[in-house]
Amino acid sequence: MSENGVLTYDQAVDAMRSITGQIRRLEQELAKAHEQAADAEGAYRSQFAYQLRQQREAGATVAEAEAYARADCAVLDRDRRRAEGAIREVLEKLEDRRGERHSLHRLVDWSRGAPSEGST
Repeated sequence: MSENGVLTYDQAVDAMRSITGQIRRLEQELAKAHEQAADAEGAYRSQFAYQLRQQREAGATVAEAEAYARADCAVLDRDRRRAEGAIREVLEKLEDRRGERHSLHRLVDWSRGAPSEGST
């Protein structure tokens, strides 16, 4: 910042580039998190269906088969829930960075209206 606490043009450009880069990285991270969540969901559903079929073929009732299948897929269910949580976490970070960008825009707008160093 300049001596009077106002952003210089170069500082504003640097700050905008920085926050934009952070947002782009988080958007890429979000896309990756969505892929991982889809993979985890697919793995869970596939294994759950397989276990359910195995239990039913072994003579278990529907309720028993579902309970056993869920138990057999507990690790995959945990992975699925973690993947969903990762999406929420990235979304929160992205929301924070977008809020910071909005605040930076407001600061730049304010800075434009502030008196320059040579004026009174």
